[in-house]
Amino acid sequence: YKVDGKLHTLPATEIVSKNEFFDYEAKYTPGVTSEITPAPIKDNIREQLETKASNIYRHLNCRGIVRMDFILQKDTEKLFFLEVNTMPGQSENSIVPQQVRAAGISLKDFYGSLIEDSLKTPVTA
Repeated sequence: YKVDGKLHTLPATEIVSKNEFFDYEAKYTPGVTSEITPAPIKDNIREQLETKASNIYRHLNCRGIVRMDFILQKDTEKLFFLEVNTMPGQSENSIVPQQVRAAGISLKDFYGSLIEDSLKTPVTA
């Protein structure tokens, strides 16, 4: 997300599924998946992730809060970009609010800064 012209990244979340794939069942059935925020990753991987996410955000001219999904191949430590979710869930248990809390930011301050910034930023076509 960007506030006052400065790009910020939130702590990564690791999704651990009991299923082979993170499918519909894994996403919506309680107890099938656990989410770990911040993800237990090495500093160099976290830095790569933040750099890639920031570059993608800029290149796609994103605004406000987006969630980017990556897969980390553990044996090679390679990151693979999957998608940008331009309307990520915002419920209390959604990933973005978990990441905001893990960053030590209150949800009130986080959303307040996004709203204030959006009111200052002119919309361009």
